[in-house]
This record gives sequence, structure tokens and C-alpha cells, in this order.
Amino acid sequence: MDQPNILLVNPWIADFAAYDLWSKPLGLLYIGAFLRKYNYEISLLDFLDRQKWASNASGGRGKYIRTLIEKPAVLKTIPRNFALYGATEVQIREYITSLPRPSVILVTSFMNYWYVGVQKSVALLRSVFQNVPIILGGIYATLWKEHAHFAIDADYFVSGYGEKKVLKILDTLHGMVRDDGLIPEFDDSLFPPYDLYENPEYLPLMTSRGCPMNCSFCATNILNPGFYRRSLDNVLLEIDTNYTKYGVTKYAFYDDALFVQKEKFIKPLLREIIKRPQPFEFYSPNGLFAREIDEELAQLMKMAGFKVVRLSLESVVSKWQESSSGKVSREDFICAVRHLKEAGYKSREIEAYLIMGLPGQSFEDVRESLVFVYETGALSRLASFTPIPGTREWDRALEEGCMYEGIDPLLTNNSIYPCASKILTVAQFQELKEMMIKFNEQIRNPEQ
Repeated sequence: MDQPNILLVNPWIADFAAYDLWSKPLGLLYIGAFLRKYNYEISLLDFLDRQKWASNASGGRGKYIRTLIEKPAVLKTIPRNFALYGATEVQIREYITSLPRPSVILVTSFMNYWYVGVQKSVALLRSVFQNVPIILGGIYATLWKEHAHFAIDADYFVSGYGEKKVLKILDTLHGMVRDDGLIPEFDDSLFPPYDLYENPEYLPLMTSRGCPMNCSFCATNILNPGFYRRSLDNVLLEIDTNYTKYGVTKYAFYDDALFVQKEKFIKPLLREIIKRPQPFEFYSPNGLFAREIDEELAQLMKMAGFKVVRLSLESVVSKWQESSSGKVSREDFICAVRHLKEAGYKSREIEAYLIMGLPGQSFEDVRESLVFVYETGALSRLASFTPIPGTREWDRALEEGCMYEGIDPLLTNNSIYPCASKILTVAQFQELKEMMIKFNEQIRNPEQ
């Protein structure tokens, strides 16, 4: 009997803007590895694989192909173009018509307000692979379950960790019987099936699930109800295996808490990386904990090939620092920047994530943080707040009238939601963005 073939799908993004920042559907790929372990054949359709769909696309960062589409009715008053990001429909149709018919299609999802991209991806798959069961999982399917059931034409919905849940659905559909009690919820010792990509130039690397912090605006503890760290040996084996198989030396860490337990993990990991003869490059799309960066760690980061260092700061105002679990103080940040510069990092290579638009957050709160980062000689990256169901800031946004029960996820888009603030005006949001740009230019070009 031939192995059932499961098609893994990373769908389109639908938004006003989108940019590839070392993006890969790592959760979906881990599920794929899990299914392989239990004798399912897998294939991949990644709508967002720029290297596959965009001519001359290279590296982990860059613009997606953009296809303008009609704005959903709820966004009609927003004076911006709305688009699908990823491969064109013609490219997708040509590609999937050449694929063998899958027995089941597994679609992932990310940002809640990207669901239109999932809708359209599933509709296209339905039109080509009629009567093939579709399973939807991922972040949106977990955080906004009721809306996903209403908005997406899937046959099955999976929330939370998907490995075992998807396996059980597939076994039922294919008439397979096995002892569920012997099957773990997930298995991060497995390596993601990167053979599904053609000559990958970089790869994501996740050394842990979850985060021990409990920030008021973050959904990590909902998506990952626990903190799980892989073994050092297993992570090193993955790095070595990927180099042997694909020649990859560039990685983007996907951890939410990479520097937690630094003496037991990240420092030993970097020491081992430094021993390798080939030069590596490491990036951190997620913010790193500045408090943990001491002199030794900064030196190890530089020697191991850590490139632009993105630090999680959020705010220097005490009220908002408490909302961020108090994971970094002004002094922590100043020390981290000093250690990084002493290790050889330039100011333009050190960035700080700051948040704006939290319910009750004032213009002066954000301005104070921007000025502070500028005075330390680092770059700022303003991240607009988006309310996420189940978080404390979601409840606060409801209480303060910044949003309402039953809101369309599209209206929580961080491109437009901050305009719902009861304190900050649209003009002030724009002023803060312009201030960030001005400060960053002065950091990058100090002599101008």
C-alpha cells in the first residue's frame, strides 16, 4: 500500500503591507517531520517562498510578490491598497496542477488579521483538489477559533500543538490504528524537513518552545503553555546536519526566550559554533532579552556570527515595563548596549523593539522611550500594538473602549488599530514614526 500523501500549505498573506524577515512556516514543518516519523509522505506548497516564486530573490529578507485585491468591506474606509503577498495565482495553479493528488491538505495560519489570505488560499485549493479533506491549524486557528470556523472552508480545525492532533485525524481518515498513549504531543528532537525546499539559503532554528515571561500583550503563553528547551547536542546536530545536506550556514533564531538559562544553553552553544571551521551568520527576528547580555555573551555573539542584534525593550516607562514582565530595565539596556559595542558591534547593528498604541499609553510614554534608545546610541524599531484574544491587553482594550466584542480580526491589524487609541491621535502616531526615522538616520550617519 502506497503511503498517504499529505500536502502542507503555507498560505498567502493578505494585508496592506508585508515583508519577508527570515520567514518560514516552522510549526508546519515540525508537524511534517512528525508525520513522516509515523509513515506519512509529505509535500509542501509554500505560497511565501520568495526563492521559488520571485525572480532573483535571495537571502532571508526582501519584498514578496504583491497582487492588489479588493479590500474587504470592513476596510473600505482605509485609504491604502490591500494585497495578497506571495506567489501569483497563476504560479500556484500551474504548480499544483502538476502535483500528485494529496489525500489530505494541511494549512497553517499566522496573524489573526491575515485570515483573508487563508480564505483565498483554501478556496483555490478547493477548486483544484475537489473533495480532498482540508485541516486548518496554526496561530489564527488557535487564538480566534470561532471566527476561523466561520470564515475558513476547512473540514477540520486544530488548535494548540498540532502534531498529535493532526496525526489522529489522519489515522482516522486513512483507517490506521495505533496506540495513542505511546505518541507524544510533539517531538522537537526531529529536524524539520528542509529537503522540501530547493537549495535553501538560510533556515530557521528553534531551540525552545514557549517563554517563562508573561507579558500582557503577548500570546506566547497561550500558544505554548510551558517552556521546553531542546538539548544542546540535538541543536548542534541539526546545525551540522543542515550544513552537510544543504551547505546552510545562515540561521534565524525563532525562540521567544533564547537567552534564558544562558549559562546552560546559549553560551555553550555559541562556544561550540565558534569551534566549527565554517563561518556562520545568526539573526534574531524576535527580540532578545537585554538583561542577559553580559560581557562574555556579547563577545561570544560577535565571534559566533550574530549579525544585527534586536533587543526587546518595549518601553522605559515603569508602568509598561511591568506589563512586559519587568524583563528589562533602563540600566539593563544600557549595560547590554555597552557590552555589545565593546564586543565590536556598531550602533547601526543594535536595534531595540519599542511598542506603541497600548491601551492607555501616551504620546510622551513612547517619545520618552525613543529618546532613551537614541541616547544609548542604538536604533529603534517601533512596533504597533495589536490586541490578541486571551491576553491582558485585550481585556484592557475592551474596558477602555478601544475595541468591542465580536470585532472583525481585520480591524486589529497593527497598521490601523493604533488609530483606535483614546489618547493618541493619528497625527501623533505619525509624529512618533517620523521621530524614530530621524533618530535612526542620525545614528546611521552621525556626521551628517
